[in-house]
Amino acid sequence: MKVRVWVLLVVLAALGALTVLPVGAQSFSWVAEYYNNTNLTDPKVLTRTEGALAFNWAAGSPGTGVNTDNFSVRFASDPFFQAGTYRFFILADDAVRLAVGFPFQPQLDTIASPKVGQIVSVDIALPAGVSHVQLDYQEFSGNAYVYLEWFNLAQNRNPQPSFQALALNPGQGGGSTTNTPIIPAGTAPWTAQYYANAILSGSPTAILSEATPTRDWGAGSPFASIPADNWSVRWTSTQTLPAGNYLVRVRADDGIRVVINGITYINQWAASTGQTYTATVPLNAGQHVFLVEFYEAGGNASLSYEFGLPGAVIQPTQPPILTGAYITVTGAFRLNVRNLPSAINTTILTKINRNESYSIVGRNSNSSWWQINVNGTIGWVNARFVTAFNATNIPITDGGAQVVPTSTPPTVTCNTAPPPRLVVGRTGRVTPGLPNNIRQSPTSNSALLGQIPTGGVFTVLAAPVCANGFYWWQVNYNGIVGWTPEGGSGQYWIEPL
Repeated sequence: MKVRVWVLLVVLAALGALTVLPVGAQSFSWVAEYYNNTNLTDPKVLTRTEGALAFNWAAGSPGTGVNTDNFSVRFASDPFFQAGTYRFFILADDAVRLAVGFPFQPQLDTIASPKVGQIVSVDIALPAGVSHVQLDYQEFSGNAYVYLEWFNLAQNRNPQPSFQALALNPGQGGGSTTNTPIIPAGTAPWTAQYYANAILSGSPTAILSEATPTRDWGAGSPFASIPADNWSVRWTSTQTLPAGNYLVRVRADDGIRVVINGITYINQWAASTGQTYTATVPLNAGQHVFLVEFYEAGGNASLSYEFGLPGAVIQPTQPPILTGAYITVTGAFRLNVRNLPSAINTTILTKINRNESYSIVGRNSNSSWWQINVNGTIGWVNARFVTAFNATNIPITDGGAQVVPTSTPPTVTCNTAPPPRLVVGRTGRVTPGLPNNIRQSPTSNSALLGQIPTGGVFTVLAAPVCANGFYWWQVNYNGIVGWTPEGGSGQYWIEPL
């Protein structure tokens, strides 16, 4: 009799333990179909079987052949349910659509209004047996993550998803300073020194002035003279600030170090996958010296840097009412604004959000891209993701130029150099041979910003300047803006396209 009672207690304990587990975390598989667009349109670029539906891809790609931005996934499974009402929880960046059972109608849908970083839920009554569960996911830009769990409310009247701590901060959940809004402080520029190694060793390959250390390089490199992996960068800046207890918050892939006034507040000098680190920084009024160091080991590379006073989120002011030609973002939650009308081999200048509107200043030849003015930044957006208004008689400005190119180059005298051939607003290319240096100013003694390799294509921004026996042109090569020489000793090093 004692043995039977003991066995019964063990069985009951095991059954009790099962009731606290969310059905979404139990062992069954999902068929996942990945698309390189945000609307689940064929062709599929990747199909595979997944385990638990809990993914944080950060700024990277979900798998081989899948975009880092502007992709979608359909997850499908057929788990067994006991009869009852189930609460489904979802956390995602950017949008989701959940359909459970038949007829096939979504019970939860954030496609029209993404709830980034927010846990959303819905209660669904299900019969006993197998029910089809389908989750559609859309990723527009930036970080990408999606989590799904569900609970039987008869077994748990007040369930909480296991990813509760990740809400509003998928990189690393929990902690008051991790989720605290930060009002930015400090506006002085940063001096960035890039090294072609991961240990900040030797002379920097490029020195640039940048507004912030925040960057998302994806699987690429900062520019041509830096490798895609095993590189590092050091930012320094002197900021004049009022007294206060400040917060510094960084999310890095890979290593990160933050030093303020010689005191190290964050030192995570190791490979990572987008973890978030925070620290409190008490400062007196006056000037303060900031140093931020970052290294990339391999794979994707990104850094988010925030510094300021904790406080409520500052709501943006209402934008002015636009007249004339303008676009409104209607087909994306966040939309890239690029330097040229193409999604391939172009630079992202900034990002704009759903329902925001900006003036149109130009278009490409078939109106598939609009050139817009984003608070002084001129760039291109794909017409598929916006709605254009009053867009008649818009001039063609294809090529990304902010001015209509002239037919002939301006007259400049520089007796020892071959005659200039480039045209402002058009593109050029480095001729076969050595790469062309890009310098901060039109002189051989200026700081080296980077290099344009043989065959590298750039945009011409300004008329030539004669110095050191060369014609120097201001150019934009993959986001590096600087000056490069056209040629010397009767030979051209760059040519017009």
